[in-house]
Amino acid sequence: MRREAVFWIREAWADLCSAKVLYGARRWNASAFYGHQAVEKALKSLYFVALRREPPKTHVLTELYREIKRAGIEFSPGLEERIAELNKFYSVSRYPDAAAGQPYEVVTKGDADRSLKTAEEVLELVENLLRAVGYEGTPEDIRNCK
Repeated sequence: MRREAVFWIREAWADLCSAKVLYGARRWNASAFYGHQAVEKALKSLYFVALRREPPKTHVLTELYREIKRAGIEFSPGLEERIAELNKFYSVSRYPDAAAGQPYEVVTKGDADRSLKTAEEVLELVENLLRAVGYEGTPEDIRNCK
């Protein structure tokens, strides 16, 4: 397994922890953003394994997933749709012009809930796929935000 894949999946888990901390602080926009980041990094980790090359420099989750899918790894249609929904949080959660308002007012608790749920599901799925090809697993202290 390429060590870059290990680096990316571990950073994905760290970002998920950040999303949870920010959720607990009621920072819905920042939590949603870090949920997006966790999914992006998990997909980039899987990209290294599935395509055996460095992922493109993009933040568009559907672009990353489309390439992974072409390599033969497919998620459920429902999960694929939820990943697509996270794309907006890369910019809407941070930039007033993208949000058409204040991101901290525009991004809702429900948005943050969906972002966290999707991120948790994607990270578990990617972790299991990586384990199937020899990854020893992300240390519990990283996975459990310790």
